[in-house]
Amino acid sequence: MRYAVLFGRRSGRRDGSGVLGQTMEGLARRGHDVVRLRAPDLSSAHAACAQAVADGVEVLVVVGGDGAVRLAASHCVGSPTAVAVVPSGSGNDTAASLGVPSAVEGAIEVAAAGTTRRIDVIRVEDGQHSSASGSAGHIVVGSVPAALDARIAARSLGLPSALGPMRYAAATLAEIPRLAARDYRLTLDGRERECSTLVLTVCNLPLFGGGMRIAPDADPVDGLLDVVTIDTVNPLAALGLLRKVFTGTHATHRAVRIQRCAQVRVEGPALTAFGDGDPIGALPLTCTAVPAALKVVVQGPADQGSAST
Repeated sequence: MRYAVLFGRRSGRRDGSGVLGQTMEGLARRGHDVVRLRAPDLSSAHAACAQAVADGVEVLVVVGGDGAVRLAASHCVGSPTAVAVVPSGSGNDTAASLGVPSAVEGAIEVAAAGTTRRIDVIRVEDGQHSSASGSAGHIVVGSVPAALDARIAARSLGLPSALGPMRYAAATLAEIPRLAARDYRLTLDGRERECSTLVLTVCNLPLFGGGMRIAPDADPVDGLLDVVTIDTVNPLAALGLLRKVFTGTHATHRAVRIQRCAQVRVEGPALTAFGDGDPIGALPLTCTAVPAALKVVVQGPADQGSAST
């Protein structure tokens, strides 16, 4: 099979380039035709992924984190090219949500011989990126934080990548003393809801923030988004929720509400929302589930066949 490999240069692993070499060698050893995409910067990464898909590459392997996966996915949506992940970012929530092993050799084995399935993605439209403006919008695989969680994501970008998955937790602790709910208007499949909330995250996958199980029952094949809100709590309760969110047991707390919908419009304060760890646009924005839009390589039963056939 024809494989192309994209290396996420913002990888949170100090040995990221070593993981790239392992991946190339491991795929070739298993009999695949492997090329590395030359992508020294963001624009060239987009161009290289687009060309790989146009050339009919069967699997686009991402050696990197959630942002690099989102970049690759934006070009593979609606195409026969599958995305595989060898996680080497600081969070790796997309890979973990899909059951990809965190160990390099295990992830390479899945990429080389796993099975394929189609999952949903989130299309995010704002004033700059929408069908009305002639753009297809942003593609997000995992989640769109749009409240305190977005401010935490922004703060985490300034912390050392060596912190790995703990970077988001450290940013959360820094924000807790400044807790303040903000007013939002949500339109979920045409139903309006006004709320004052601390956290507002639109989820396709259960994990974000370096292992936080923010939407524990989110299912990327149900055609629906899980919209998570957390109402005002005091700093002590916030610390308790932070501890519980890593296991998903926060979902039963009275301040937490999870609603499902196919589309949600988010209106609120002047704030930049994030998508899979990257800033994507200012509110207001509209998030829409796009069913079965992206082919991925995973462990377990196949929807579309084996990556090795």
